[in-house]
Amino acid sequence: MVSKVVLFDHNTIAVKKFDHKCVIKRHTIQYMKIEDSIVPVKIAHLAQYVAARRRISLSEALTYIYSNPFFPKLYDENAKWWYLDSKTLYEMFERNRRLTTKYVSFAVFEFLVFCIERYADRTHQSSLQVMALFSHYGADDYVADNYDFLHTQDLELVLDDIDKFLKKRKI
Repeated sequence: MVSKVVLFDHNTIAVKKFDHKCVIKRHTIQYMKIEDSIVPVKIAHLAQYVAARRRISLSEALTYIYSNPFFPKLYDENAKWWYLDSKTLYEMFERNRRLTTKYVSFAVFEFLVFCIERYADRTHQSSLQVMALFSHYGADDYVADNYDFLHTQDLELVLDDIDKFLKKRKI
């Protein structure tokens, strides 16, 4: 069987397979933003740096990174923080951490991430979009402040409660 790739336009390709009959399969090319490909690698390097620098585990280093309010800046196309080295990012995160006084335990953080992931699934959004939504309307603080009660409840009740919270804040 012989295959031939044909370019239809700037974002659609087709693969023609020749045997007894011609079969054309069209595929739309998905373009990723550069930050979507670089940031996960940058976070992995930063987590290793933070873990070594602070003498903590990788999971604690990831908690440190994801709970820092500067984390979304890594995805900011205008700021282009993904070009900074791990040492510079760590210093910026540390400066910001000193300015903020709120700390959460690993269990609270883990529950918050779980809520963000489940809410993203429920609303068909990306986790990053939900994280930005939670941060903008204070739902992340709401979940952290009410962790003792929320983590004992049914998932649907928790998500409904977050929905109500967000709807009240959006008005």
